[in-house]
Amino acid sequence: MALFFNRISKLSVRFSSSRITHNVFDSQSCGLCTNDLKSRRDNARFFSSLPQSPYLLLGGKLLRESPEGKIGKHRYFDPTTEKRVYNSEKTVPKELNGQSLLGTSQGWVACLEKKDFTVHLTDLYKTWVSSPRIIPLPSIGFKPSTHATEISLSSSDPVQDDFSVAAKFSEYQLSVCRPRWDSKWTHIDTPYSLLPASDLIYSKRDESFYFTSYKGLYMGSLDLSENELKFQELRLRNQPKIPEASWELLDKCFMSNHLVESPSGELFFIKWYTLCIRREEEEYIFTHGITKRFMVFREDEKSKDFCYTEDIGDLCIFLGKSEALCVSASMYPGLKPNSIYYIGPGLGSYDLASGTVRSFDTARGKPSLVPYPYWLNPIA
Repeated sequence: MALFFNRISKLSVRFSSSRITHNVFDSQSCGLCTNDLKSRRDNARFFSSLPQSPYLLLGGKLLRESPEGKIGKHRYFDPTTEKRVYNSEKTVPKELNGQSLLGTSQGWVACLEKKDFTVHLTDLYKTWVSSPRIIPLPSIGFKPSTHATEISLSSSDPVQDDFSVAAKFSEYQLSVCRPRWDSKWTHIDTPYSLLPASDLIYSKRDESFYFTSYKGLYMGSLDLSENELKFQELRLRNQPKIPEASWELLDKCFMSNHLVESPSGELFFIKWYTLCIRREEEEYIFTHGITKRFMVFREDEKSKDFCYTEDIGDLCIFLGKSEALCVSASMYPGLKPNSIYYIGPGLGSYDLASGTVRSFDTARGKPSLVPYPYWLNPIA
């Protein structure tokens, strides 16, 4: 534990002259920041125009150079207003450039140092944080498969809490670290492929990490008390009654699988269908994906089966290239209940009751200076 806090304190001393630090203004980059324990959501009153709901990190805008580093602003999409906003200016020290974004969990962003493969967690991208913090994690020891990277935290306040981190850095391994106690990652082999990446979550209800295998045939779990992987077959009940032609269309789609836990502890399994469209213009060929449908299955606590539903009540689910989110719409006026907000391919929302897809303006919504746009959780 002493090692954990010593590593944070050394970084704090080194960069004590920097007010705020980050480097989203470099391609595929993330920032390092000072250790200020006063960063809390009450700072949001200074940024009243910024989203206080789940929001989408789109990229950054470089404003100018300074002796300390690059100065710029982050760009966000606020789903409650369906508008794009910028935060206040932040400075990026030159020596912090070059860290790749890995994913987000509980409002924290994970970054990777390319030289030694050390992972850092930062709350830099929380819109209300004026003095961001960093938590250094051990080196993973190898270059991760970037298309498979996903990360999940067991706590929304890892600075204060004893927390665990689970991640997918390769196709057949789940990597786990308890930073206050572990000096290295534990890489656990799995019998099933973990691709695609966006299905790793932490269940507060069960105090376990959950994930699905490729094609969603099995669900894996890691109980933190046992540190042992367990698998169970994903049993889906009450499949939707849709025309045969619709099933044939879905068979042509790419399907990704996602897990998410509601604030009350309900577990949902989601199938996301996207159709690849090929278009030719003169000598150029363009391809892009279109979201066609979502299917949501709610876990039955007794049987552990997942039953199809088109009614999740007041809930909203957020899906993208990182950990899925689930919030109560009534907590954030402007959100549409019983909906899924998604990014990639396209930016939009899906009404579960009607099956209606609503696209937002993606022309200006594409990530400018980050590899993937990420939904960020407003908690803590």
